[in-house]
Amino acid sequence: MTSSDDPRRAPLLEALHTLTGSRAREVRLVVQAGPVYLLWIARRGQALLEHESISSAALPPEYKLSSERGQVLRGLGFAKRSGRRNWRREHGRDSASITRAVDESLDILTRVYAVDAPLTVELVEDDVEHPENPALTAAMREVAKGWNEAIRRTMYTELLNATFLVPINPDPHDDAEGSEAFFDFETHESGRPTLGAFTDWSSLRLWEPRGFGYWPIHGSDVFEMAMDRNPVSLRINPGGDVGGELYAHEVEMLVRAVKSFRRGQN
Repeated sequence: MTSSDDPRRAPLLEALHTLTGSRAREVRLVVQAGPVYLLWIARRGQALLEHESISSAALPPEYKLSSERGQVLRGLGFAKRSGRRNWRREHGRDSASITRAVDESLDILTRVYAVDAPLTVELVEDDVEHPENPALTAAMREVAKGWNEAIRRTMYTELLNATFLVPINPDPHDDAEGSEAFFDFETHESGRPTLGAFTDWSSLRLWEPRGFGYWPIHGSDVFEMAMDRNPVSLRINPGGDVGGELYAHEVEMLVRAVKSFRRGQN
C-alpha cells in the first residue's frame, strides 16, 4: 500500500494544516501509533516547523532501532544530539512541505518503527508563558564545575526565589490535595517518593518531549510542600542538561531557611 492509499494520511494531513493555521504561542501535534509517536511543534513568529521522531531510548526493547533504521531517519534529514533525545528536523509550513512530511512520516512508521497501528492525534494549543529561571540555571552550572561554598549558597538562594514547573500526576486520587498530586518519579522500597521540578519548559521537554501538565510553584512553597511527602529526594531538571538532586536533609534545610525568613518579617 502506498502512502496515498493509507487511511491514516488524510486525518494527519488535516491535523498538520490545522497546526500551521493556529495563532497560539506554541502548538504541538502528537501523533501516536502504539508505543511510537511523532511530534510537530509550531511557534508563533517562527517560519519553520519542528518535527520530532521518538528516540530509540524511549521505546520498548522490541522496538529499538537498528543502525540501519536510524540511517533511514538521517537520510530524511533527522538528527539528534544524544541517545535520550528525540530525532529532530525542521521543515517549511507551506502546503508542499507539509504534504511531503506526511508521506515521509507514514513511511517512517512502516520502515523505521514497523508499526501499522491506527493513529491517535492530539493537538495542543499552548498560550502559557512558562516560567523561566535563568539566574538559577546559571548558578547550577557554576556549582557543577566544582565545590565552592559561596557559589553553592548562591544556588540555594536562587532555588528559594525560583518559580518551578512541578509535574502533576495525570491521574490523581479524587481527594488528592497539594503535594499529594505531585508526580512520583520513583518510589523507594520504603514507600517514600522521589519528587521532581523543572526550571523551564525546555528542561521539562527533555524529560517528556510531548509536554506534561504542571503547576507553577514558587520555590519557598515547593520545598515546604515536598517535605509534606517525606521524599527521598527532590530532583531538579531530571533528564535535563543542567540539573541535580536535593536529598531530604537539603530540602529540610531550605524549609528551615524559609521559616526563619518569615519569622524575621513578622
